[in-house]
Amino acid sequence: MIFGLSIICALIIVFLPFNAKSQVTVDTELGKLEVVNRAKDSLQNQILFLEKIEIRGNKKTKRRIITREIDIQPNVSYTFKELKELIKLDENKIFNTGLFNSVRAELEFIEGSENNIKIIFFVEERWYIWPSVIFKLADRNFSDWLFNQDAATDRFEYGFKFDQFNVRGLNERLSAMAQFGFKRRFYFGYNIPYLNKNQTFGMGLSFSFSELDQIDYTNIGNKRLFIDADSIFGDDGERQIISNTLTSNLFFNYRESYYNTHTMRLTYSRTTILEEILQFNEDYLGPNEDLEQDYLGLTYIFRRDFRDRNNYPLKGFLIDGRLTKIGLGIFNDIDQGNIQAHMAYFKPLKYNFNVASSFTGYTSYPRFQPYNTMEGLGFANNLLKGYELYVIQGQHYVMNKTELKKRIFSIEANLGKLMPLKQFRKIPIAAYFKVFYDHGYVQNNLPESSRTTVSPLLSNRYIYSYGAGLDIVTYYDAVVRFEYSINALNEGGFFINVKSGI
Repeated sequence: MIFGLSIICALIIVFLPFNAKSQVTVDTELGKLEVVNRAKDSLQNQILFLEKIEIRGNKKTKRRIITREIDIQPNVSYTFKELKELIKLDENKIFNTGLFNSVRAELEFIEGSENNIKIIFFVEERWYIWPSVIFKLADRNFSDWLFNQDAATDRFEYGFKFDQFNVRGLNERLSAMAQFGFKRRFYFGYNIPYLNKNQTFGMGLSFSFSELDQIDYTNIGNKRLFIDADSIFGDDGERQIISNTLTSNLFFNYRESYYNTHTMRLTYSRTTILEEILQFNEDYLGPNEDLEQDYLGLTYIFRRDFRDRNNYPLKGFLIDGRLTKIGLGIFNDIDQGNIQAHMAYFKPLKYNFNVASSFTGYTSYPRFQPYNTMEGLGFANNLLKGYELYVIQGQHYVMNKTELKKRIFSIEANLGKLMPLKQFRKIPIAAYFKVFYDHGYVQNNLPESSRTTVSPLLSNRYIYSYGAGLDIVTYYDAVVRFEYSINALNEGGFFINVKSGI
């Protein structure tokens, strides 16, 4: 049994990732259409003529960035019921841009008219400039660090990060980072979502360079083993770099509709390791005891997102398909490809119950893949609950995650004048109790003699987990999951994770 509740609860706030971009799930105003100059009850069967649409509260954000998300059109007649549903969808779309703390629509009758109306969208802009200090764990999750790495104090990353959201009021994002500690990493990125007049084409680019004096080199019993420079050269008091990676990305987006987006991404990557690493795993970068790995990669992504919220959806569905080719025949260091499909469905039920389920499938070629590019379950959201301590590598996998949850409460505190920055005055928070069942299968076709995956416990077999938990959702994309789960090895454990579990 894996415990440590008091330690985890004390430290979770320190290690909680924070994303200033994404929206708040707990917005009590959304969907509550206010009608001015007329009683709602008298409008149920009435046909209304929409004269105009107004936007109020956008001090920096350009009007066209907001109207891009609005489906209702002026000079068109709607029934009240139809209009109410369309406005609710438009509120969600505006909210999901990540630019606003709140979005609220108001229907107002034109003075002296029985049927002519205008719609006013009231928005409250977020805080867009985020200089921040980095202090986080280098490991995949808190439990991985606590139990697999024995809470080692040298596995922290620290530094400085700067994010400028909504640059020029056009929903652009500028990011820069200098990170030190376990992984020394420097990053720059710029994303322009809309380049053309119709706001359908966008592009972005990013550059990163990282240096490591400690890397994982193999997977034994579905747990990663690490080697550091001190183990190779001895402790001479100076930092020895044993691996570095340079990565650059150029991508183009085409948003054909409100919900469908196509992305093409071109990647260049160069990784080098010291020759001493080969004595631990000669297949780390390839089959020929390579010390360098250069490749160009191309990825196509199709995404249909019809969820009510991005960070913690309660209604709608998501389809995400990805086709990737690593190695385009220029450097000949690697020839690898993969296809991944992810589908998720969210449905509200009666009495504040919700059900959510997702399916993910992944397949890749060839049979042999370098250790540093081999995928599997255990990273980011490609994780079955109850397996936080494991990395299950393989060429193919499928998984399904299902949750039934009940909202316990949803409130919004207002700090008022105690908080001088109005973007932080409202503190929404909601809690959901849930039960869940996750299951999947990872196929690993490497021979038993492989030094990449040794004595795997969890690949090539049906794996599952079940349990219960509590999700806490608050503003600026903060989602914390407290979960107790039992897995296929009959291991029970209490874990804390961030972001939605589906």
